[in-house]
Amino acid sequence: MQENASQIKEKILSMIHLKGPSLPTHLSRGVNMSPLFVSAFLSELYSEGKIRISEMKVGSSPLYILPGQEEQLENFIEHLNQKEKEAFQLLKRNKLLEDDRQTPVIRVALRALKDFAIPLKVKSNSELKLFWKYHLVPDADIPRLLQPQVPQMTPPTLVPEQPLKQEKEEIKQEVGEKEIKKEETPRKIAKKKKEEFEFPEKVKGYLSSKEIEILEIVLEKKKEFMAKVRTDTIFGKQEYFLTAKDKKKLNETDLTLAYQKAHGEKMPALILAPGEIDKKALEHAKTWRNLIKFEKAKL
Repeated sequence: MQENASQIKEKILSMIHLKGPSLPTHLSRGVNMSPLFVSAFLSELYSEGKIRISEMKVGSSPLYILPGQEEQLENFIEHLNQKEKEAFQLLKRNKLLEDDRQTPVIRVALRALKDFAIPLKVKSNSELKLFWKYHLVPDADIPRLLQPQVPQMTPPTLVPEQPLKQEKEEIKQEVGEKEIKKEETPRKIAKKKKEEFEFPEKVKGYLSSKEIEILEIVLEKKKEFMAKVRTDTIFGKQEYFLTAKDKKKLNETDLTLAYQKAHGEKMPALILAPGEIDKKALEHAKTWRNLIKFEKAKL
C-alpha cells in the first residue's frame, strides 16, 4: 500500500533521529524517493518546526537535524574552510571570545560559524562590546565567563543578524579580501567586471523582452542569477522566485535547490537556463509542474 505524506514525513523524522545530521540524498535512499521529493518534505517539516537546517554546507546542501542534535554537527567540521576550523577550535577551547581581541581573519570566520558561534553584545560602562559564545555553553554560564573580562556589565543581548553581515563586509575589507591586486591592469579589471556581470545582464534583458518584471534581485553571480519576478497571466499577475543558471544541462540537484529557495519564499519556482534539463530531472519537473516552471532561454 502506498504511503501517504504523513507517513513519509514520520519515516524521515525517524531516520534523522537514528542517523543524526542528514542530507537529502541519504534520506532519499531510506524512503525510496528522489532527493527532489525528499527535499519538498524536508521543507514542510522545517516550516512545521519539527527539524532544523544547518548553515554549514556539505557540498551544496545543508544538513537537516532534529532539535537537540546540534552537538552532532561538530562531526562535520571538516567541511569548514581552514580559517573557520581554526576559529571553531579557538571558540570551543575558550567558550567565550571578545570580538575586538581577535585577528581580522578570525573575526570574519566567527561570523561564518552560525551553527557554532552565538553573538552576544554586552554593555559595560556605557560601552557595547561584542562577544562570541560557543553554542553548547548554557546561557546560565555566561555571567561567570564574562566576569573576568567585563567586571561591570548589564545582561547580554542577542545581536541582530544584519549588522553582523555589515561588520563582516567591513572586516573583509580590512583583511584585504576585496582589494584589487596590484598586478591587475585597468583593462584586466574592466574585462573581469564585464565577464562577472555578463550573464546577469543577459537574463535581465531576456526578462524585459518577455515583459517579466523584476521585483527584487536576490543574487547576481558570474553564472547564476536569482530574483523575485512577476508576470501577467490570463488569471492576473503571478509572482515567481527565479533561478537562472548558465548551464548546458540542469540536473536534479539544480531543481531541488531552486525549489528549496522558492519554497522558503512561499513562491513557485521559475528556472531559466540556456540548456536543457537532463532526463531524470525532467521526470520530476513534470511531476512538480505546478510548483516548478522551466524555460529554455536563448541568452
